[in-house]
Amino acid sequence: MSAPQTPLTSSIRPLSRDDLTAAATVHAACFPAPWKADVIAEYLAADSISLGAFSDAKLRGFILLGACTDQSDIVTLAVIPAARRQNLGRALVSAAEEQARRRGVELIFLEVAKDNLAAAALYKSCGYVPIGQRKNYYRRAGGRVSAVTMRKNLS
Repeated sequence: MSAPQTPLTSSIRPLSRDDLTAAATVHAACFPAPWKADVIAEYLAADSISLGAFSDAKLRGFILLGACTDQSDIVTLAVIPAARRQNLGRALVSAAEEQARRRGVELIFLEVAKDNLAAAALYKSCGYVPIGQRKNYYRRAGGRVSAVTMRKNLS
């Protein structure tokens, strides 16, 4: 494992409709089945949390949490490969959790692909614990991979 790179100077703010194309581009750089801008737009329009990490006026990563009641879900977290290992993912998770707490969220759930060891390690280091598995949840070019379901208690 390589050492973390020097952190980018970044700011975190809510995503806006003006960020949709950039968010879709970031998602495409991170996932084999990327979301288009219209899917991301649905989260912006809903009672969700959508935050982006920006550096040099460019979107480097973003997080989406589903509708917030007493529980919510991290729907996606994407950080461009060139900006990974610089604590942007951790900063996005932390900022989203803080907003969720203010909205009365007590539990956050997520699914992470069993083969996505870096993301699973990030979530574990942020206090998420595995609680189950969804077999064959994610599609891959060579077949399917299971998801590990994780949870964090915010209260």
